[in-house]
Amino acid sequence: MVLILLMLTIWGALHWYYVYTPKASEPELAGEYRPDNTVAIGAIDRTYSYYLPSTLEENAALIFVLHGSRSSGEQIRQMAGYEFDVLAETNQYIPVYANGFENHWNDCRGSAGYSANRLDIDDVAYIGLLIDLFVRRHQIDPSKVFVTGHSNGGHMAYKLALEAPQMIRAVAAISANLPVDANLDCKKSGIPISLAIFNGTADTINPYYGGTVTLGSDASRGLVLTTDETAQYWAELAGYDVAAPNRVVEYPQTDGMPDTSVVATHWRGANNVAVSLYRLQGSGHVIPSKIYHFPRIIGPNASDISGPGEIVKFFNQTH
Repeated sequence: MVLILLMLTIWGALHWYYVYTPKASEPELAGEYRPDNTVAIGAIDRTYSYYLPSTLEENAALIFVLHGSRSSGEQIRQMAGYEFDVLAETNQYIPVYANGFENHWNDCRGSAGYSANRLDIDDVAYIGLLIDLFVRRHQIDPSKVFVTGHSNGGHMAYKLALEAPQMIRAVAAISANLPVDANLDCKKSGIPISLAIFNGTADTINPYYGGTVTLGSDASRGLVLTTDETAQYWAELAGYDVAAPNRVVEYPQTDGMPDTSVVATHWRGANNVAVSLYRLQGSGHVIPSKIYHFPRIIGPNASDISGPGEIVKFFNQTH
């Protein structure tokens, strides 16, 4: 009995240290959070939530915030520290937290074992349907639609950038690299698009330096390129010399963690297509945040920057 209690105590301590993370406090906002909306696409009911700012001009923007594997729109809203809602009040956009099919998105990784991929769920059509809905109901500007996502949501952002760049102005992928060609089941349109990447060098799920994406014992997501190769694809698609960026920014240390740091490399030319790589040195499978603390089991947090703040700034600078 004593041994069992000791083992439970040790397990509890390890769970608390590596897995537990306190829930971010939801701020008091002047706008309205509207959860649990449903829209039918074909024979499938899909759900989404969104935050409606207290004042919203006509022709405002729309930002989709897409969750990762086994997660939900509500969870990524919390994991982003509610910052997309806070920033919506001053940046004139509606953040939309759409839910994937059975908690997954049908992204470009052909080998993935989750049902959204096996059943070939048409998530591009789903996002397109939601765009049309918000144009009708809230008069958003269809030329100012943006997509960001974490992990599986980041891969879904890549899919939209590859297959449907005409639907969106820019994307920001977090903790995601493009699949290798042998594992890619998306069609490349070959059209350049503004895109930002936020990847941690100590990410044990999406390997910064390429390789197999693993989630626990599940390695079905297959092989991905390195982060540098992923950035190179988008930069060269836009006509840039990847070895000659316009600007490199080293962010100051503000979080008291010298083992983590952030360096952003930016490419931009006369065509106004912006490509940015945020190298989260020493950071794990996280959304960079000054507010939300991810579980230690998925690696350190790059808290010298606010990921949502940098993403909204990047989107605002695209034309």
